[in-house]
Amino acid sequence: MNAFLRSWRAEDADALAEVYASADADLTGNIPDDRSLDGARAWIEQIHRAETAGTASAYVLVAEPERRIVGNVMASGIERRHSSAWTSYWIVAAARGAGLTSAALRSFVDHLHDGLGIHRLELGYRTNNPASAKVAKNAGFLVEGREREKLLYDGIRFDTEVCARLSTDPRIPGPRLRMD
Repeated sequence: MNAFLRSWRAEDADALAEVYASADADLTGNIPDDRSLDGARAWIEQIHRAETAGTASAYVLVAEPERRIVGNVMASGIERRHSSAWTSYWIVAAARGAGLTSAALRSFVDHLHDGLGIHRLELGYRTNNPASAKVAKNAGFLVEGREREKLLYDGIRFDTEVCARLSTDPRIPGPRLRMD
């Protein structure tokens, strides 16, 4: 599957609402609770405000040739004084397993380190989610610890592993995606 990354646009709200409507259990923990069209619009507007304020950066993962939205990579909580940010990602079920998320995250990490000058990137994933752990590892994130029972989904508590990647860490080889 060919794909590229680009900034979110207001006109993406309909397609994002469609992603929300068909979200599987692995995706629902990574998207907003309001999964309506208005919720999609509000999320995109929120991202644009945060990007303008310099506290976030988000890119939509677009599959070609149909230019279908299949994922998102994002840095939130960008903190300039200490040069750090929280990194996250999601991808629709139909696009999983082809290395697309890893390629997107590697590309985005390069952008955050080189383009935005952020030194420390952090992320976390449930310990029972080996696919997310693999994406983080494939983008050069190193595990720094475990947070016991950090997340609560449907009444069940999950441990998470917390990872970080520094701008001084070696670059991980592998495919990158075009960023428009």
